[in-house]
Amino acid sequence: MQAALDMPLVRDKTNPDLTFPMVEVGTRSTPWDLRPLLYTGGARSHKNKVASLIDIGALGPQLVERIDLVRTIHEEIKAAIEGGGSRITASTQITQLRFFFGYADDEGLSMNIESVSSSYIKWTEHLLNRVRVVKDISDSVAYHYGRVAGQILDKVLERTSPILLTTHLTWPPKRKRVRGVEADKQRLDDTFAFGYALLDIIDALDLKALWGPLPLKIRLRSGKEWNEWSGQIPVENLRYSYQKSNSKKSKHHRLNWENDRTLRTRYPLVNLRIEAEMLIFIGQTGMNLSQTHKIKGTQFSYKACIDGYEVRAYKNRRGGEVLFEIFSQYREVFERYLKWRNKVFPDAPEGLLFPLYRVSRHDDTTPAFSRMRITCKKIGLSFIPPSRLRNTRVNWLLRRSRDPDLTAEMNQHHKQTLLRIYEEPSMQVSMTEITRFWQTADPSFECPAPGVCDGVPVPVADIHPEAPKPDCIHPAGCLWCNHHRDIDSEDYVWSMASMRHLHTSALQGFIRHSKKGDTNDPACHVERTIERLTGKLRYFEKSNKLRQSWVVESLARIDEASYHTHWHYLIVSIEGE
Repeated sequence: MQAALDMPLVRDKTNPDLTFPMVEVGTRSTPWDLRPLLYTGGARSHKNKVASLIDIGALGPQLVERIDLVRTIHEEIKAAIEGGGSRITASTQITQLRFFFGYADDEGLSMNIESVSSSYIKWTEHLLNRVRVVKDISDSVAYHYGRVAGQILDKVLERTSPILLTTHLTWPPKRKRVRGVEADKQRLDDTFAFGYALLDIIDALDLKALWGPLPLKIRLRSGKEWNEWSGQIPVENLRYSYQKSNSKKSKHHRLNWENDRTLRTRYPLVNLRIEAEMLIFIGQTGMNLSQTHKIKGTQFSYKACIDGYEVRAYKNRRGGEVLFEIFSQYREVFERYLKWRNKVFPDAPEGLLFPLYRVSRHDDTTPAFSRMRITCKKIGLSFIPPSRLRNTRVNWLLRRSRDPDLTAEMNQHHKQTLLRIYEEPSMQVSMTEITRFWQTADPSFECPAPGVCDGVPVPVADIHPEAPKPDCIHPAGCLWCNHHRDIDSEDYVWSMASMRHLHTSALQGFIRHSKKGDTNDPACHVERTIERLTGKLRYFEKSNKLRQSWVVESLARIDEASYHTHWHYLIVSIEGE
């Protein structure tokens, strides 16, 4: 008997332990367990009810052939978590495996270590059918399902190459759509409006307001305002009869709720401010959500750098890794939040930097910003998720600096990743770059005639035989030069009108000695010049009302003997004779 007691305990192989005791869950959450994968229909059953279905035998007998496969899957996921792997990644893997096993149950496929590869390929073909025929999922969703489940199978089967490569699933290329100037500006306007709203919410939820009377009225600089009841039903929403009949009891309950100034009653307001602070932090630092969520609260030290500060843990103030970088204007907002956080959570000085109060979930769960989404929907404001905030920050820095290497370093990306995934085409940037190119490749300089020039004299293709030839010396020749450029301004119109008046005055002094049509006759050159200038003025006059006003004003000045400075001395010298 003693020998039997000294023998090590051996777990029943037909009833393996497939739980994850190292994963803490909330009071209302179901502990993780892969046991449902051992039963037909278990993967499709609701995870909160599947344990009871197994206990009462509603799912039938255990499928013994699956035990080795599911146990190996459990060991791989468990080892990854214990090795410091992401809890979120593990949760995603379990979800995709449930989809995979659910499909196998529906199709009656064999699921063991020997047959799981062929079953996996059939599942991926089913996903492609949903993409191309049923059209209830996208290419990227199908690829994500197959990739996540395939990564676990690669470890279970000890494959040297991904099993995903044996399927027809491919990652769809990302199409970058070029936005127009107005759309580009509108996107930035939405982001700025969202940022201002976050700052207003932070200012409204100070300690005095947080523990003060309810409801708390929050006003934005845009003029929008609303009441926050901190988890209580607003009085105006008491629609049901039982709520109205119990109004006295309800008032008593509300009074007790308001007087209980603890996190139990004020956590909705606390979470709203923390979510706002977290979104501003992500927009300022460029950190992704999973990194931001895991930062611990501590004392920080600041070291000035270009346009901001490098932030380290205080104990590493003389060295150590930089936790994040912030702009100089954000330091005051950040330090104000740290003081507020330490007052609200005095018992957790070195806990999470953004400690959202959870009722049913564990602290490791990445926040979904539910409070902020509800608030934005309530006031008609566009919610900007963290991924879009980071993307906007990357593109803003890239446009300001035009330096991909610097932008990639500031946002912790490889240069190729930044340009391939994060950079977005911009019509405004393209217009600026094209303008700079032509300023370099097509330089303009003053010419003898009104306007500008950008090259050597080249006659236009339809030049009149009697017109003066361009030579970069005589102003009249410029009017028939291929490199001459008009200027869209009132000063240019006034200069043309003055030049026409000059030639009109000069024509009166010419005496024709040759027949009309002689290309060498100076009078013919003057007449063609007057016609050319008149045509240009007529074009300006008929194009739109603004240019028409320029022509009217310029002709009125000529009638008043107010000539353009470029032609004034010539006109006075001719008319003075």
